[in-house]
Amino acid sequence: MNTKLRIKQALTSVVLLVAAGAALAGGKTRAEVHAEAVQARADGVLNIVDAHYPVMPAQPSTLTRADVVAATRQARANGELDYTETDYPHIAAVPSTLTRAQVRAVAVAARASGALDVTETGYPQDYSK
Repeated sequence: MNTKLRIKQALTSVVLLVAAGAALAGGKTRAEVHAEAVQARADGVLNIVDAHYPVMPAQPSTLTRADVVAATRQARANGELDYTETDYPHIAAVPSTLTRAQVRAVAVAARASGALDVTETGYPQDYSK
């Protein structure tokens, strides 16, 4: 008797799980849900990771490849091409009016006076003096 009761309970549990699964899927079959997921992925609206949020519609380019290459080369020549976030915000290079010997003499004097912290142990430190 005990075995029949356990079998009946197990079958009832299976039926309830199947019914709950169908209710959660909106009465759709597994194949229908799978087809919808495949279509959503093809349409580009299936957000798999946060990196794709928000979903942006595709925008056709109005430039040719040659135009983009030329603009990239010009930005690189101007020093405006940011390779990594470590360069943010971009500060345009200002040509130095000092010679290498003058810059070296300033650095040696700053190190000798203790104003140059080469180990960053004194961070933050006021370097404006």
